[in-house]
Amino acid sequence: MSFPLGRDNCAARPARQNALDLMSQAPASPARSRSLDWTNVLFLGGYHLLLVILLPIYLIQADVSASLVWSTAGLWTLCLLAITMGYHRLYAHVTYKTHPMIEAFLAFWGTVATQGSIFSWSHDHRIHHRHVDTDLDPYSAPKGFWHSHVLWMLRKRPEINPRIIQDLWKRPTLQFQHKHFGSLMVVANTLAWAAVWAITGDPFGAFVIGVLLRMFLVHHCTWFINSLAHMWGSQPYSTEHTAVNNFILSILTFGEGYHNYHHTFAGDYRNGVRWWQFDPAKIVIWTLSKIGLARDLKKVNQLTIKRRLVAADRHLMMERLEELKHRIDVDSWSQRVEDAAASLTENLNGLKTASDKLQRLKKETFDNVRTAKAAKVGEMRAVRDETIQQMRSVRDEKMAEMRTARDETIQQVRDAGQETLQQMRQRRDEELELLQQRIDELKATVSDEMDAWKEMVHLLLETPESRLAMIPVTA
Repeated sequence: MSFPLGRDNCAARPARQNALDLMSQAPASPARSRSLDWTNVLFLGGYHLLLVILLPIYLIQADVSASLVWSTAGLWTLCLLAITMGYHRLYAHVTYKTHPMIEAFLAFWGTVATQGSIFSWSHDHRIHHRHVDTDLDPYSAPKGFWHSHVLWMLRKRPEINPRIIQDLWKRPTLQFQHKHFGSLMVVANTLAWAAVWAITGDPFGAFVIGVLLRMFLVHHCTWFINSLAHMWGSQPYSTEHTAVNNFILSILTFGEGYHNYHHTFAGDYRNGVRWWQFDPAKIVIWTLSKIGLARDLKKVNQLTIKRRLVAADRHLMMERLEELKHRIDVDSWSQRVEDAAASLTENLNGLKTASDKLQRLKKETFDNVRTAKAAKVGEMRAVRDETIQQMRSVRDEKMAEMRTARDETIQQVRDAGQETLQQMRQRRDEELELLQQRIDELKATVSDEMDAWKEMVHLLLETPESRLAMIPVTA
């Protein structure tokens, strides 16, 4: 989540000047890391100071109208949706594709959000995922709340490396936005201010509330994903990184709060994968796909998610057993956990393989039937055309005889085609039935094992050690 207004404008520079891959780049030297980005320092510090001064003055002098509140809330919503749907899911992770009209809409409101260009935002975010929680992570959470929340933006960052965003780098519209971001940001926010002024008739309130306060809220809600979403919440999918799930943050950011899932499955267009999880961006993207304005939505298979949950649970249980190694029979419990995890993982893998095969077989069968139908139709047309050609070259008295012969030949081709299609359907149905039976068996097995697994997770992670020592390992 970047805000590099002061970064050098790399779009105007030759690509060869930026060819060094940050994957192999050493961490910045202490002297470099202490160098301040004065553009960001002055801008961020300046508007925060201006808000602190002007907001009390405005609240004392005027009543905040409902139209001002609602118009500001509308701007806040559009800005955050543009960041999560556009900057994050569309550009940084390319989890879906959309119509150019939607791209322009998201780019405009992303510019109003004032979080840097699409290039700089996506560049820093991709590095964050590659090097999460390390020194190369731009907003590494282990360095502390304030560093990951805002301080990292006040330090100079390396120039944009085109290799990291090579899929975006050659797009002219994105290059234009990056090259002229400062001017575009001023123009876009001026238009937003003018719109709020037109709605409310209050130019001072439109500036203080509609611009300064809205910018403050948009920034800090987004920055909470870099800071709090790596510190405060649950880790149901992975403990290999600091990212956590946090329902409150998902409300403040329109779905970005399910950060543990996102860091585990970054290629999914959804952050909240449960139906009840608050992720409006997911719903909007899905709706756009249904009306033809979005396509190629990427999502992780549910069985893959379950496998990951099993692995995360196993890791937590083994950590718990390590803590209790001097109080209970750890070896027996560990063996039970490993056996259950191995069996459940194997059955989940088998179920995914069978399910994928079923879908592939259905598609192949459909394609084969369609091809066979097309072939028989082609034969029938060839017979018809040949007969017509012959009919044109003979005398009229033989035409009736030839029509009869033609009809008989066409009927024979049709009958042979129907027989072939019937055989194909029969073989397909038999194979599909056997495969479906296998899938049903695996689903039942997985369901039983998942229930037993959840009981074991609850037992090991939530039972007091004094009681756990008294429970037989085979229970």
